[in-house]
Amino acid sequence: MGQGEAGSCFGLNALVYYNGSVLFVLVFLAVLTYYVLFYERDMSLILLLKGSRKGHMPLAAAKLSVMVLGAFFYTVLIEGSAVLLLGWMYGYGNLGRAVQSLSIFRNCIYSLSVGKMLVVSILVRAVIAVLFACVLFCIGMLIKNEFTAAALAGILLGTEYSISHFFSISGSFGGVKCVNPFYCWDIRQLLGEYYNLNILGYPVGKNLCAGFVAGLLVPVLGAVGIFAFHKTCQIRTDGRIEVFLQWLRGRTGFLGRHTGLLYYEFYKILVQQKKGIVLALLFIWGIYEIHGVYGQEYYATAREASYHYYMGRLRGLVTEETFSFMEEEEESLQKKWDELTQIDGTSDADETRRIMIMAELERYEEAFSLVQEQLEKLQEKKGDIKEKYLLDEMAYGDLWQDTKTDITLWFFGAAMIIYLISGIYALDEKKKMQNLLRSTRNGRKRLNRSRACCVSVCTGILFLVMELPLFLRYAKIDGFSTAGQKLCDITNVAFSVSMPLGCMIALLFLLKALSFFAICFAGIKLSKTIKGELPAIFAGVGCAGVIAMVLYHFGWDINMLFIYLL
Repeated sequence: MGQGEAGSCFGLNALVYYNGSVLFVLVFLAVLTYYVLFYERDMSLILLLKGSRKGHMPLAAAKLSVMVLGAFFYTVLIEGSAVLLLGWMYGYGNLGRAVQSLSIFRNCIYSLSVGKMLVVSILVRAVIAVLFACVLFCIGMLIKNEFTAAALAGILLGTEYSISHFFSISGSFGGVKCVNPFYCWDIRQLLGEYYNLNILGYPVGKNLCAGFVAGLLVPVLGAVGIFAFHKTCQIRTDGRIEVFLQWLRGRTGFLGRHTGLLYYEFYKILVQQKKGIVLALLFIWGIYEIHGVYGQEYYATAREASYHYYMGRLRGLVTEETFSFMEEEEESLQKKWDELTQIDGTSDADETRRIMIMAELERYEEAFSLVQEQLEKLQEKKGDIKEKYLLDEMAYGDLWQDTKTDITLWFFGAAMIIYLISGIYALDEKKKMQNLLRSTRNGRKRLNRSRACCVSVCTGILFLVMELPLFLRYAKIDGFSTAGQKLCDITNVAFSVSMPLGCMIALLFLLKALSFFAICFAGIKLSKTIKGELPAIFAGVGCAGVIAMVLYHFGWDINMLFIYLL
């Protein structure tokens, strides 16, 4: 295979392994659904629109058409752009060659060229986007509250994604996975995997079944949504929880007789918008995580358990007792080897003793070698060994290099910040309170200052809830007794600076706090610009999701970026 052809294969591999565009499509459809289905309800225009002659069915069909066409053309646009971009960057080589020339499509049963495969991939994803649009249209027409509809759609799509991600195609739920839209979005699996379903005793191709299910769901979901719009009033309604909270506020009205913009902003976010419930649930989650930090700890291997055992005995400043312990432990292990060589194994007792000694050596010897090597390398560093520390580098390394958990926590925290502050402008705009609040003396500055203070406090609380368990995990390692250890003395990670370990951890959490507050003030700008709560949530969470995907793809997080800079 020549150099140009190898590059072409790399371009095709990059294309078929890129599946992140489904997130862009879902965010676009979520925002489109709000403006097509819910915006007129919030503005109390639906009854006026439905009051026209023959206004029910044509209006619902027009809304469905906008969503279907928007989903189709938007997907064609972004997928076509990805194909053109990767083709310009890497090239695809001869587009007329068979798709089976690529190893990932070796099992493809269709007679397709590479060029046709590119067209098919765009069209398949466009059809899946149409299916997503019909699902959101049907849910939006059946449920009149946008937040309930968003929660139901999130649960449904999350379940579908979990099925496609965690279930195997050859398992008991292989048929359910094959007709899953997230599975079909992955062109590598759709065209590269050969699998038949047992339909009434006859083998039927998985792609044919997926096409049949999509062809059935699209008109059915569209018809159900149109029928629901035709038969119901479609006025935005308050859920039972909101009705109960309104009754409770009426009974406890004497507690709310306070004035002050800052109090009003907290009351608006936590009580009126019922987001205090989410904050309370996050507190419960944080307490659970903190309890898990100090719970029983289990290690995957005996080597890891033994290493932590030795570090528990030796961590801290290197002293004469450290070297004495290492010498005694080395002599103890050597005695076990000597005893092992003297066992002849002629009796069952000897064999049992031999097995016990081998297990003990296997448990301790490798971990002891790691500690010994760590101490030797520490002696090779510049400076007096008595001024250096032994620390549990394995525990620190596990926390530093756990980029997946760190990115997940960051994204979840960013989504919660956007969710909390997305309606800080929208509710006042919706109830026409903005001009009244700004009409007071110095009202604009005081109002903006109160909002900034409110969201800053909420962001600080979220940061503590999200990051305190991780901070306690650092503290649990050695109680920061080795915080004075210089990074240049750490043997398992190559640092080139002499910053103390405690200073590094403090800077890490400071950078994380700054990233949370950056998201906070970006969310304020977004909410002020959009002036719609649900669109602001979708746009903000979508942007945070894109950043998280990029970081996850390259294996970056704040910990690793800071380490690379050092």
